[in-house]
Amino acid sequence: MEMTGELGLGKVPKEVFRRSVKPYLPMDEAELDGATLELAGRTVVAHSPSIGVPLEALGFFAFHYAASNVASRFGKPTHMVTGIYLPLKTPEEHLRLIAESLGEEARRYGVKVCAGQTATYYGLEIPLITATCLGESLRPIAKPEPGDAVAIIGEVGGEGAWLREVSEGVKNDAYRRFTPLMWILALQGCPYVKLMHDVSEGGVKGGLYEVQDAHRVKIDLDSKRLNIGKEAAGMDGDPLRAPSYGALIAVIEGQGVGEARRICEELGAPFAAAGRVEEGRGLFVDRVEVTEQRRVELDELYGSLKPKDALLSSLQSALEGLTGTPGVERLLPQVGTNLVYMKMGAESAMDVAGLSGRVVAASGGALLCGETAYGASRYLASVVLEAAKKDGCVRSAVNIKAGKDVTRGLKKLGLRVVTIPGKLEEEGCPVTHYIRRHGKLFDAYVHPGDFGVEPTTTILGESPEKLVEIVKALTSFA
Repeated sequence: MEMTGELGLGKVPKEVFRRSVKPYLPMDEAELDGATLELAGRTVVAHSPSIGVPLEALGFFAFHYAASNVASRFGKPTHMVTGIYLPLKTPEEHLRLIAESLGEEARRYGVKVCAGQTATYYGLEIPLITATCLGESLRPIAKPEPGDAVAIIGEVGGEGAWLREVSEGVKNDAYRRFTPLMWILALQGCPYVKLMHDVSEGGVKGGLYEVQDAHRVKIDLDSKRLNIGKEAAGMDGDPLRAPSYGALIAVIEGQGVGEARRICEELGAPFAAAGRVEEGRGLFVDRVEVTEQRRVELDELYGSLKPKDALLSSLQSALEGLTGTPGVERLLPQVGTNLVYMKMGAESAMDVAGLSGRVVAASGGALLCGETAYGASRYLASVVLEAAKKDGCVRSAVNIKAGKDVTRGLKKLGLRVVTIPGKLEEEGCPVTHYIRRHGKLFDAYVHPGDFGVEPTTTILGESPEKLVEIVKALTSFA
């Protein structure tokens, strides 16, 4: 059984699923969107994750992804099980924002959140929300047949254009229109609608490919009839493969297209009867066969849209500048270097950001190990907290190696340098103790080392960027 190597982004292709997942799970043939179970009466269930979108949109999409899939299978969403999984040390305000958004949508559609889990874990870089929606089955889907119309309802490519904007830092709450749920619920009452499928990963082409593959039919689509968003029309790449959540695929008996159109137009939903089901197999767009569920560059934005923290971003940028400096490895102590940055009005080490690992010397340069996080460096945090009591402009500190060349370089740069006693008289950072006991604040503190303690130099500054500039200048002396 041949393997293809590394898995690509998003949903695994059907052939990979059938080869490496289905044979090992106790399951029947996977259906489109979800499945209908014989529980109390007939229950429709669907599960979806939400990840990689702006924090304020996570709860919204978590609800709608799962609820829309239940509704697409002619189910009335009634209950939801959710999982909110967050990186360790996530601010509680982020959790509240996610829960508030999800709860607002659930209440709007009369869905009760009945179970779930909320937790933080090591290994998570960005929040992950999972949702399993259950609903009451109203009627079964019907198999598409030759002569049926294929309608694309909603705007094509709108989600992709929104993703592009927010990735560039534009504040945009247009995501609230990217859901087909209201239209799906309305179309459930149209007896001519045979099946519905919301457009998600892979865009319109991906959604249509899934429909024809699941029902073993041929679909022929005329792309000129589609309602492509004006923002999406100007983007690079194929708009029919761009993220288009909010658009809906509906297969409708030919005689019922007018009624389905009327229902959609009453709700303000663009309606395009752009395709037909024909004899044969496969997906054809403008008479050209589509043979793969290929992704586009815009999909790479999912997962990169982390909640922004200006202080952490500034620290990360400074650290990258430090490791990218030729010769900086000569200034790194054996224990590694850290760089910290303190919030305004900081009260504890949890208000001081640092590197969870260290910058260490490696073959050919410096290597950045770890991530920026609050509370990541106890000793350096104590130094900058103590220094700020004497000078409120001091918010950053860095530790490098000690030596005559380093001290000489610091003085040539015009910095005030002091060598502190090497003997450790009490627990904690000796630099912190020295600053606390002496009235005058220096720019750099040289610790000559002690038994089992490496000599180091701690430099103070207003920002990590300014400290990195100092370290860069010191490379010419080391």
